[in-house]
Amino acid sequence: MPRRSTAEFLALTHPVDTHHWELKVDESMTGGKGSLFGGVGLAAGIVALEQATGQPVIWATGQYLSITQQPVTIDLEVQLPARGRNVTQGRVVGHVGDREIITVIGAVGERPAVASGLWAEFPDAPRPEDCPEIDRHMEGESIHKHVELRLARGCFGFSMFGEPTDDGRTLLWARMRDIRNDAAALGIIADYMPSALGNALGRVAHCTSLDNTIRFANRRDTDWVLCDNRMEFVGNGFCHGAAHLWSDDGVLLATASQSLIVRFPG
Repeated sequence: MPRRSTAEFLALTHPVDTHHWELKVDESMTGGKGSLFGGVGLAAGIVALEQATGQPVIWATGQYLSITQQPVTIDLEVQLPARGRNVTQGRVVGHVGDREIITVIGAVGERPAVASGLWAEFPDAPRPEDCPEIDRHMEGESIHKHVELRLARGCFGFSMFGEPTDDGRTLLWARMRDIRNDAAALGIIADYMPSALGNALGRVAHCTSLDNTIRFANRRDTDWVLCDNRMEFVGNGFCHGAAHLWSDDGVLLATASQSLIVRFPG
């Protein structure tokens, strides 16, 4: 059965002749505790930017201003203050009533390739079929039901499934079960980078995203995405982490980063 696009999964509605989209948030778009999964908010912004301009996204970053509990409908207004010949820069402002809850800014467009190069290295990792699936003990519907995760290195820091590494780095294979791994889906997958925090600290750790940034490289149809997650700094109650996202045949798809508030359970 063909996979849906992320745009089809999110089912954004778009009134004719406006720059407004609506995202109806239900359990399937949450992280399992009733609130909008940050990567879903970023994905919705990516879809809105691409649909408003008819161009592929180059980079996008989401700033999370408020926790949003379902069921709720988010109004997404696309603003395009800088339209260039090849590149358009814009933002998507998400409101629930008068309350701004997320802002996604980014750029879309295409240019002729005048140079090319790759300096990041595809990690040495076992194939996904040779890696254990991460049991996330999910109860009820959530975005996690649509994402399969397999652990190739380190541990999944929200549950400490696996063995912690001493370099703050984990490798996860991820795929959307019934959704194509398009640009918006990569925005969702990249939001599993915070799971590297518990791996780095050697204990279960929770966190809240302040931002979520993704920069796209190659467009490629791939079944699995290898997430090379690296926790770079923890201190002052915050942490910063980054990730490289690769196709299953070693092509760089995107780079991503986040800043987070660090919390421990209990």
